[in-house]
Amino acid sequence: MKNAKNIFTMPIKTSVKASLAISTLALAMASPSWAGCTYTVTNNWGSGFTGEIKVTNDTNQTVNGWSVSWQESGVSVTNSWNATLSGSNPYTATALGWNATLAPKASASFGFQANGKAGAPAVSGSLCGAAASSVSSSKSSVVSSSVVSSIVASSIVASSIKSSVISSSSSSKSSSSAAVISSSKSSSSSSVPITSSFTIQEEQAGFCRVDGIATENTNTGYVGNGYTNSNNAQGSAIVWAVDAATSSRHTLTFRFANGGTANRNGALLINGGSNGNYTVQLPATGSWTTWQTASIEIDLVQGNNSLQLTSLTADGLANIDSLKIEGGTTKAGVCSGTTSSSASSVKSSSSAATSSTPSSSSGKLLTLDGNPAASWFTKSKTKWGTDKADIVLSYQQTNGGWPKNLDYNSVGKGSGGSESGTIDNGATITEMVYLAEVYKSSNNTKYRDAVRKAANFIVSSQYSSGALPQFYPLKGGYANHATFNDNGMAYALTVLDFAVNKRAPYDTDIFTDADRAKFKAAVAKGTDYILKAQWKQNGKLTAWCAQHGEFDYLPKKARAYELESLSGSESVGITAFLMTQPQTPEIQAAVKAAVAWFNSPTTYLDGYTYDSALAATNPIVKKAGSKMWYRFYDLNTNRGFFSDRDGSKFYDITQMSLERRTGYSWGGSYGTGIIKFAESVGY
Repeated sequence: MKNAKNIFTMPIKTSVKASLAISTLALAMASPSWAGCTYTVTNNWGSGFTGEIKVTNDTNQTVNGWSVSWQESGVSVTNSWNATLSGSNPYTATALGWNATLAPKASASFGFQANGKAGAPAVSGSLCGAAASSVSSSKSSVVSSSVVSSIVASSIVASSIKSSVISSSSSSKSSSSAAVISSSKSSSSSSVPITSSFTIQEEQAGFCRVDGIATENTNTGYVGNGYTNSNNAQGSAIVWAVDAATSSRHTLTFRFANGGTANRNGALLINGGSNGNYTVQLPATGSWTTWQTASIEIDLVQGNNSLQLTSLTADGLANIDSLKIEGGTTKAGVCSGTTSSSASSVKSSSSAATSSTPSSSSGKLLTLDGNPAASWFTKSKTKWGTDKADIVLSYQQTNGGWPKNLDYNSVGKGSGGSESGTIDNGATITEMVYLAEVYKSSNNTKYRDAVRKAANFIVSSQYSSGALPQFYPLKGGYANHATFNDNGMAYALTVLDFAVNKRAPYDTDIFTDADRAKFKAAVAKGTDYILKAQWKQNGKLTAWCAQHGEFDYLPKKARAYELESLSGSESVGITAFLMTQPQTPEIQAAVKAAVAWFNSPTTYLDGYTYDSALAATNPIVKKAGSKMWYRFYDLNTNRGFFSDRDGSKFYDITQMSLERRTGYSWGGSYGTGIIKFAESVGY
């Protein structure tokens, strides 16, 4: 068998609380273990390896600070992460500030790279306890073909980033190139509780299509009637459908053979990529009759899910014998119209929550004191000094909008132009407030006219659904979606609403009654759009993505590292805008749900803050009394994540590229202000 290194690579990185997968067969690969501590060889290339040690607090009290020690003959550790390493065989690893505190049953993991032959050393430490009885784990193991027949059917393989490779060739492939030492507390070790398991064979229920031969039996060693052989071409795909009873994590196990000389990697898309985009490495197995398995943890949403594996190479995919799904209750899905119930719940809720007619304006009005949207509006009045007014005016496009990211501090003036204007990064809407303030103090009509043009620009850009795009005229791509990013749409609607209600500086003749009637209709349409777009998890309203489809209301991705998600940042501005409106029953329900989402302990990190000055190492640091919200959350599991320029998803910020870690804001105290305001007005 080929080197087991990187058998399966997925772009999701483990968090410090990730659990080790435990095999159900204790005899499959017996190894010593220690209560509370696990030692795992995660990658092995003969002359060196990478490993992971996981420390679990098995006491009933919170532990502040931990350390472990171990010794391996002939091994030299060259690098480590997520812990401070000292000593030289024996080695000691000590917790960092952010992972030092462990609540009862909580875990922290750290990794290392070493030269030498991987072994199975004892790990000692205050939380490790005494040696436990032997158990088995198949997190990253190669198992002898002599025992495969007895363990394939019942082996549980579950790891968020590691591969499980089991050889079942008719030829002897019995060398083990990786080992796992695991905690004896197997009941709490699996990150995917196994309550259901079923396997999809070729041309059976749940098997949808293949670009190639659905059932071929030329090569021996397959299970069932044969295996699926995709076309030898990049882009050839196999599609399955799986119905999940609830939104939760599951383990997929592919059984494959690759008799070629190179990897036949595939891209795995869950629901077209909206619920996950992974890379599956399918290496050469030595012959077309040598079969291996590779496993991965993925998120399935409640209802029907489409799973598509697409070839990334000109040779096509490896031959696929079967797909096994383990985790919550699942069954074969429907191969046509494979849309998730979470997506359909938004569509169905849009017809139930609102009609095509703008919502009623009757309802209690809340104070604006402390409202984040109103606070932004007030600051925008004096964003620049009055001496900058003509410079600001000179950059206005003929369509009424402004470009973004202008500080107006440069000498000279803009030249207008006919390029698309934008509401991104506060452009146009900030200038619209600022120039209205200048007009109020100067009574110079050129500023009034500029504000009128800007207001008409916003209204003209609005879709019939009520959504506002990022740019207008439209530029295509993700910019055409409803843009909540950087509070664009929420604050644009706030500006129009304040104009309707003649809030200063719009308490002059700057707008006519006809203008205000037009703005009022635009605000009502925009409000209805927001209510329709609010995301549901298992039927429960939560928050919003940074951008949504202009007509289908569904979360959309933007740049490669801005995936479909719930936004801890942008949802603040949206909620704040809704709280400027008459509190109708529909708006009250939306606001209560959003505030509850921000207030949920599963949404924020208690006792932590995001310090961008430390982004080069780890910006998530402990701070007593603080709460941190992630920028992005998984739509269905509500798990905070980070993403890179290649679209890969991470749960550990230290594992992503330095460029993206330091070049983007991934967290903050986003929810603090909106929670405080909501409490002050009775929510």
